[in-house]
Amino acid sequence: MGILLSCCGGGGGGGGGGSPSSNYNSMSSSVDPDTRRRQMAEAAEARLKAHEGRGLKNPEALKLRQKKIEELERKQAEEGLEAEGGLRPQKTDKGI
Repeated sequence: MGILLSCCGGGGGGGGGGSPSSNYNSMSSSVDPDTRRRQMAEAAEARLKAHEGRGLKNPEALKLRQKKIEELERKQAEEGLEAEGGLRPQKTDKGI
């Protein structure tokens, strides 16, 4: 049973050579906090970028289409403010 525990990082005096969690803790403390923070931010950005294109054949085409739609909406909003018009209600003199 000691063999099973040694390969899992648990007890036993066998050939495990120490627990993996102690190796992890000693490794992470050797890096200064600013460097570690920057590395974690870069890794998070890479994950987000990989997740964006997931399931799409051409993610760049989607980005271009979204930019065009946003630009068109922005132009329409600007035109709407300048014209101050559009549809006007008609007044009818029908006696109901």
